[in-house]
Amino acid sequence: MTILMCNLSWSIHRVINEIERVSMAFFTILLIFMLSGCQLLDDSSHKKPDFSHYYLWIKSLNDDEVKKEIVKQKSNIKSGYTQADVQLIMLYSLPNSPIHNPYTAKSMLNDYPLIPYTETTFSATDLAFIVMLKDQLNQQLLLLEKITNYKGVYKQAKKLNTAQQLQINKLNNQIIQLKKIEKIISNRGQ
Repeated sequence: MTILMCNLSWSIHRVINEIERVSMAFFTILLIFMLSGCQLLDDSSHKKPDFSHYYLWIKSLNDDEVKKEIVKQKSNIKSGYTQADVQLIMLYSLPNSPIHNPYTAKSMLNDYPLIPYTETTFSATDLAFIVMLKDQLNQQLLLLEKITNYKGVYKQAKKLNTAQQLQINKLNNQIIQLKKIEKIISNRGQ
């Protein structure tokens, strides 16, 4: 009877060990599936636009690549791709872009609806990036306006300087003529 009890105890122990081994394997497989599911969910959340990465990427492009990207984004706008508007705005605001035009970029950005990030597919970071871009374009347009004003003032000063130089030359010629007349009168009086 003791032997039977020992054999039974040993059999139960082996069954329990086998169940633990199978449970551990099942748990490991379940854990792997759960982690890969989390990874898939994590990847889908990265499909949201990330304008800061896009801007860094387009800054690294050469002129031909930028031209291709411009054509692509214009096509994306026609196709209804929501982020294409902002991406085209960034191409217009990119300093080395063949279509660099801060006026157009600012105009497009003014027409772009900036609604709170809780109501959009954009993240708070992307909306902050767009608002920062808008601020930068405002500053750039103000500087361009000042440059235009300074160019106008410079042209006026240059015209005034030319007119004054002509007046100075005329006065110098009159002084020379007066000195000649004075010399002639002085020579006659001797």
